[in-house]
Amino acid sequence: MSRIVKIPSASPFFDKESIQNILRDIESTLQGGVLTEGPHVKDFEEKFAKYLKVEHAVAVSSGTSALEISLRYYKLKGREVIVPTNTHVATPNSVLFAGGKPVFADINKDTLCIDLNDIESKISSRTAGIIVVHIAGLICPQIKKIKELCEDHRIFLLEDSAHAHGATIEGEKAGSLGNAGCFSFYPTKVMTTGEGGMITTNDPRLAEESLCMRSHGQDKQRRMVMLGHNWRMSEIAAIIGKYQLENLEKIVCKRNEIAKKYEVELNKIDDIKLFKVPNNIRHSYYKYPVILGDDVDREKLAYILQKEYNIETGNVYYPPCHLHPFYQENLGTKEGDLPAAEKVLKKVICLPMYVEMTEEIVKHISKALNSSIEELKVKN
Repeated sequence: MSRIVKIPSASPFFDKESIQNILRDIESTLQGGVLTEGPHVKDFEEKFAKYLKVEHAVAVSSGTSALEISLRYYKLKGREVIVPTNTHVATPNSVLFAGGKPVFADINKDTLCIDLNDIESKISSRTAGIIVVHIAGLICPQIKKIKELCEDHRIFLLEDSAHAHGATIEGEKAGSLGNAGCFSFYPTKVMTTGEGGMITTNDPRLAEESLCMRSHGQDKQRRMVMLGHNWRMSEIAAIIGKYQLENLEKIVCKRNEIAKKYEVELNKIDDIKLFKVPNNIRHSYYKYPVILGDDVDREKLAYILQKEYNIETGNVYYPPCHLHPFYQENLGTKEGDLPAAEKVLKKVICLPMYVEMTEEIVKHISKALNSSIEELKVKN
């Protein structure tokens, strides 16, 4: 194949028409002088809510602020929130910043998502709610049962949907399944605003308080009625987000096409195991994770792919949260607490996934992967 200088693990997608429209609207906004709390943010919120078929969407500065605002609404002082150990530290950190205590739960090895049985074992009188993370763009297949569990115990269910823009289960979109959904629009995500986030909900009071908290706790009359922060989204970020949203269905479909190409090529490699997607779920493929064979060292493999083939890879997530020094020191978590996560996650590698990948690139990555695994076997 023609020489490929670098294959990144992720890359945002903007077609020429979107770029032209974004630049036009940014120019108009700069000339108008309203750079925050303007019409584009409101328009983006309305369109995002309509896309998810929810009543409310509140644009904020990041996925992390979306989580913290939503959690602050539930007044967590002295209470616990169950979170998966397989997530970015932003998820449990948001619980701490909102005044609560994160309680880590193990994962289902077949999905990498939070495990229902372990959730049940962690619920106590102190439990305020559960955060489900749709890892790599796969809606947690047990989400409906987890929702029933939350309703039975009268606790909240938050969806960390940072990976799952456009993902569905039985036709319902990620971010519409719990009491609130929290999205990130970081540059590597399925859709981006550069930096930014969104809270989605059918709870009018949660939406109202979120609007207040994102602007220093001030209400519409600019009276401070609660403790808040500057968690606002800029007009320029909202402009980018609107045109990304217009292309989201195309983006998700393209990622699924790439995933199918990967499946064809990777099924030829003995030391690679693929994750199966249930028939009732549409994956958004924020990342493309695979499981390596027992004799393949993930770190060594990633090094060879980077050094010899200029292919970037990633993971979701290692180490799991409960093994980070901060949590070990402050919550007393330790190795052996969550065995499924500890065993599986160190064998997971995420292959490049972005809209503009061609079949040629997929084949090149697959061949490089196979060659690198064989090289490791020889060295061992």
